Amino acid sequence: MYMKSKLTLLILLTVVFIACKKTTNVDVKLSTSGKLTYRLTDDAGKGLANVKVSLFDRADGYYSNYNILLETRVTDPNGLADFGDLNPNNYMLVTDSAKVNNVAYLVQEYVQVITGAAKAKETKVTDFSGTFALTVRSYNNQPLKNIGVIMIPSNKFNYSSTTAANLKVADFSGVTNDAGLITFRIPSAKQYLVYLYNTVTNASYNYNNGISVQKDATVNYSMSIYQP
Repeated sequence: MYMKSKLTLLILLTVVFIACKKTTNVDVKLSTSGKLTYRLTDDAGKGLANVKVSLFDRADGYYSNYNILLETRVTDPNGLADFGDLNPNNYMLVTDSAKVNNVAYLVQEYVQVITGAAKAKETKVTDFSGTFALTVRSYNNQPLKNIGVIMIPSNKFNYSSTTAANLKVADFSGVTNDAGLITFRIPSAKQYLVYLYNTVTNASYNYNNGISVQKDATVNYSMSIYQP
């Protein structure tokens, strides 16, 4: 009886010893990258399709710094551009003529990608705009109302075109109020020509080129015209 108990105890100790030696190997992989998706929308939150989005990395050196194009994507029907896995970094994203109401906006912003995280950035294109406030006065400094004003992208203006033709290529148009004032919310970092005309005869008064605003900034501008 004693020998049987001793044998049983020995068997149990052997089983415990073998069980303790058994190990489970688990592969642990640490992520060294992050993910980035970028969505462009209009004012109503609708995605903007078929917009080219470029991803840039910044190279800083002792003598100069510049942006290096890494890759481009085109937004899908929901306005989404998926850049997949990226090294952790602060990247610059630039769009190519994202349009809302047929007006092209330049979107340029930095987005940070963090190790092991999925960054889903959504941007309303028209947020990249500023305010242009124009006052039109006579040469004796009186405010002039009902003056036609056209905001034309500088690269679309033709000096020989009529007012009717300029209206067709304009991003914005309107007339001055009783104080001679008109205000537009225009895309930032985009060059415009301001064209003034008579709303009755369509005759051109004058124009000024090289107008632009920065994002969320307000530019107050004045122009004078002669009216007999």
